[in-house]
Amino acid sequence: MSEHDALRVESLRKSFGAHVAVDDVSFTVRQGGSLAIVGESGSGKTTTARMLAGLERPDAGRILVGGRDRAGAARGRAARLARAREIQMVFQDPYLSLDPRVTVAACVEEPLRLHFPHARAAA
Repeated sequence: MSEHDALRVESLRKSFGAHVAVDDVSFTVRQGGSLAIVGESGSGKTTTARMLAGLERPDAGRILVGGRDRAGAARGRAARLARAREIQMVFQDPYLSLDPRVTVAACVEEPLRLHFPHARAAA
């Protein structure tokens, strides 16, 4: 792993019963880089994203964020918040992801409040 790698995924695999959802997926994202995962419905895009975010545990492979292995479950609120600062999901359908009763300001303020509790006045 290069010191410039923000994210490295090696031979990721996830099965649900007899169905293999993700099989031998590997990629690297360098610091400041971005990645798009494109494929047909049912090709494993969401399962891969859920493993990266820690919502699913891979059957095999490694996920390294900043050189640290994220294989273990985040235990406790502080560990979950620290993990959420590193990787978060951005859903593509805003009508399913956003609550029309909540203002844009409140949507932006919530993660700032969770991740930077002392910055309330600056938010």
